[in-house]
Amino acid sequence: MQIQITQIINKPVAAVWEVLGKQFGQMHHWASVVHHAEGRGAHIAQAVCDQRVCQVAGMGQIREKVLEFDEKNFVLKYEVQEGFPFFVKRGVNRWSLSDEGSATRVTIVADVETQGIVGAIMAPMMKMQLSRMLNQTAEELKYYVENNEIHPRKQKAIARSRPKLSPA
Repeated sequence: MQIQITQIINKPVAAVWEVLGKQFGQMHHWASVVHHAEGRGAHIAQAVCDQRVCQVAGMGQIREKVLEFDEKNFVLKYEVQEGFPFFVKRGVNRWSLSDEGSATRVTIVADVETQGIVGAIMAPMMKMQLSRMLNQTAEELKYYVENNEIHPRKQKAIARSRPKLSPA
Protein backbone atom coordinates (compact mmCIF):
# COMPACT_ATOMS: atom_id res chain seq x y z
CA MET A 1 0.00 0.00 0.00
CA GLN A 2 1.14 3.53 -0.60
CA ILE A 3 0.15 6.67 1.28
CA GLN A 4 1.05 10.13 0.04
CA ILE A 5 0.69 13.32 2.09
CA THR A 6 1.51 16.87 1.03
CA GLN A 7 1.86 19.89 3.31
CA ILE A 8 2.86 23.48 2.53
CA ILE A 9 5.00 25.08 5.23
CA ASN A 10 5.34 28.86 5.12
CA LYS A 11 9.09 28.86 5.74
CA PRO A 12 12.08 28.39 3.42
CA VAL A 13 13.33 24.89 2.60
CA ALA A 14 16.46 25.33 4.76
CA ALA A 15 14.35 25.95 7.88
CA VAL A 16 12.27 22.81 7.28
CA TRP A 17 15.34 20.69 6.45
CA GLU A 18 17.00 21.83 9.67
CA VAL A 19 14.23 20.13 11.67
CA LEU A 20 13.41 17.20 9.40
CA GLY A 21 16.85 16.22 8.13
CA LYS A 22 19.52 17.57 10.42
CA GLN A 23 17.52 16.79 13.56
CA PHE A 24 16.44 13.32 12.40
CA GLY A 25 17.06 11.80 15.83
CA GLN A 26 14.93 14.39 17.62
CA MET A 27 11.48 13.90 16.13
CA HIS A 28 10.02 13.52 19.62
CA HIS A 29 10.54 17.25 20.17
CA TRP A 30 7.67 18.14 17.84
CA ALA A 31 5.66 15.03 16.80
CA SER A 32 2.87 14.02 19.19
CA VAL A 33 2.84 10.38 18.09
CA VAL A 34 6.53 10.01 19.06
CA HIS A 35 6.96 9.92 22.83
CA HIS A 36 10.72 9.57 22.69
CA ALA A 37 13.40 9.15 20.03
CA GLU A 38 17.13 8.55 20.12
CA GLY A 39 19.60 8.87 17.29
CA ARG A 40 21.93 5.91 16.88
CA GLY A 41 24.44 4.54 14.44
CA ALA A 42 26.95 6.37 12.29
CA HIS A 43 27.02 10.06 11.48
CA ILE A 44 25.82 10.91 7.99
CA ALA A 45 26.25 14.31 6.40
CA GLN A 46 25.02 16.87 8.93
CA ALA A 47 22.51 14.54 10.56
CA VAL A 48 23.36 13.17 13.93
CA CYS A 49 22.81 9.55 13.01
CA ASP A 50 21.79 7.04 10.37
CA GLN A 51 19.34 5.25 12.68
CA ARG A 52 16.74 6.20 15.22
CA VAL A 53 14.76 4.32 17.81
CA CYS A 54 11.34 5.76 18.61
CA GLN A 55 8.65 5.06 21.17
CA VAL A 56 5.50 5.51 19.08
CA ALA A 57 1.95 5.83 20.39
CA GLY A 58 -0.07 2.74 19.54
CA MET A 59 2.95 0.89 18.14
CA GLY A 60 5.56 0.67 20.87
CA GLN A 61 9.24 0.82 20.02
CA ILE A 62 10.37 0.96 16.40
CA ARG A 63 13.84 1.15 14.89
CA GLU A 64 14.43 3.03 11.65
CA LYS A 65 17.46 3.12 9.33
CA VAL A 66 18.23 5.90 6.87
CA LEU A 67 18.34 4.71 3.26
CA GLU A 68 18.81 8.12 1.63
CA PHE A 69 19.90 11.44 3.08
CA ASP A 70 20.27 14.00 0.29
CA GLU A 71 21.00 17.50 1.58
CA LYS A 72 21.27 18.95 -1.93
CA ASN A 73 17.79 17.80 -3.00
CA PHE A 74 16.28 17.73 0.52
CA VAL A 75 15.30 14.07 0.55
CA LEU A 76 15.13 11.82 3.60
CA LYS A 77 14.21 8.18 3.16
CA TYR A 78 14.23 5.58 5.91
CA GLU A 79 13.00 2.07 6.56
CA VAL A 80 11.33 0.71 9.67
CA GLN A 81 13.53 -2.27 10.50
CA GLU A 82 11.95 -3.38 13.79
CA GLY A 83 8.68 -2.82 15.55
CA PHE A 84 5.99 -3.40 12.95
CA PRO A 85 3.44 -6.16 13.59
CA PHE A 86 4.27 -9.62 12.17
CA PHE A 87 2.01 -9.09 9.15
CA VAL A 88 4.04 -6.12 7.87
CA LYS A 89 6.91 -7.22 5.67
CA ARG A 90 8.41 -3.79 4.97
CA GLY A 91 7.76 -0.10 5.63
CA VAL A 92 9.63 2.79 3.99
CA ASN A 93 8.99 6.53 4.40
CA ARG A 94 10.33 9.10 1.97
CA TRP A 95 10.15 12.80 2.83
CA SER A 96 11.04 15.31 0.13
CA LEU A 97 11.09 19.10 0.29
CA SER A 98 10.69 21.46 -2.64
CA ASP A 99 11.06 25.20 -2.79
CA GLU A 100 7.79 27.07 -3.34
CA GLY A 101 9.21 30.60 -3.19
CA SER A 102 9.03 31.68 0.43
CA ALA A 103 7.33 28.38 1.35
CA THR A 104 8.21 24.69 1.24
CA ARG A 105 6.22 21.80 -0.15
CA VAL A 106 6.67 18.70 2.02
CA THR A 107 5.78 15.41 0.35
CA ILE A 108 5.65 12.23 2.40
CA VAL A 109 5.34 8.90 0.64
CA ALA A 110 4.94 5.83 2.82
CA ASP A 111 5.23 2.42 1.18
CA VAL A 112 4.08 -0.43 3.40
CA GLU A 113 4.10 -4.05 2.28
CA THR A 114 1.92 -6.46 4.23
CA GLN A 115 2.11 -10.24 4.09
CA GLY A 116 -0.17 -13.22 4.51
CA ILE A 117 -3.87 -13.42 5.15
CA VAL A 118 -3.67 -11.29 8.29
CA GLY A 119 -1.80 -8.62 6.31
CA ALA A 120 -4.48 -8.61 3.62
CA ILE A 121 -7.23 -8.28 6.23
CA MET A 122 -5.44 -5.59 8.26
CA ALA A 123 -4.15 -3.50 5.31
CA PRO A 124 -7.22 -1.21 4.96
CA MET A 125 -7.35 -0.45 8.69
CA MET A 126 -3.58 0.05 8.81
CA LYS A 127 -3.76 2.42 5.83
CA MET A 128 -6.38 4.54 7.63
CA GLN A 129 -4.32 4.64 10.84
CA LEU A 130 -1.03 5.45 9.09
CA SER A 131 -2.72 8.11 6.92
CA ARG A 132 -4.10 9.81 10.00
CA MET A 133 -0.73 9.56 11.77
CA LEU A 134 1.21 10.98 8.79
CA ASN A 135 -1.30 13.82 8.29
CA GLN A 136 -1.00 14.78 11.95
CA THR A 137 2.79 14.56 11.82
CA ALA A 138 2.95 16.78 8.75
CA GLU A 139 0.60 19.28 10.42
CA GLU A 140 2.73 19.28 13.58
CA LEU A 141 5.94 19.78 11.58
CA LYS A 142 4.31 22.77 9.88
CA TYR A 143 3.23 24.25 13.20
CA TYR A 144 6.64 23.69 14.82
CA VAL A 145 8.64 25.23 11.96
CA GLU A 146 6.29 28.17 11.39
CA ASN A 147 5.72 29.07 15.06
CA ASN A 148 8.92 27.86 16.70
CA GLU A 149 6.85 26.02 19.29
CA ILE A 150 5.18 22.64 19.58
CA HIS A 151 1.67 21.97 18.32
CA PRO A 152 -1.13 21.94 20.97
CA ARG A 153 -1.59 18.21 20.26
CA LYS A 154 2.04 17.60 21.28
CA GLN A 155 1.52 19.72 24.40
CA LYS A 156 -1.43 17.47 25.35
CA ALA A 157 0.63 14.32 24.65
CA ILE A 158 3.37 15.59 26.96
CA ALA A 159 0.85 16.41 29.71
CA ARG A 160 -0.71 12.92 29.43
CA SER A 161 2.69 11.24 29.72
CA ARG A 162 3.66 13.01 32.94
CA PRO A 163 3.33 10.83 36.04
CA LYS A 164 0.35 11.69 38.21
CA LEU A 165 1.50 12.46 41.73
CA SER A 166 -0.80 12.18 44.69
CA PRO A 167 -1.23 15.24 46.93
CA ALA A 168 1.12 15.45 49.91
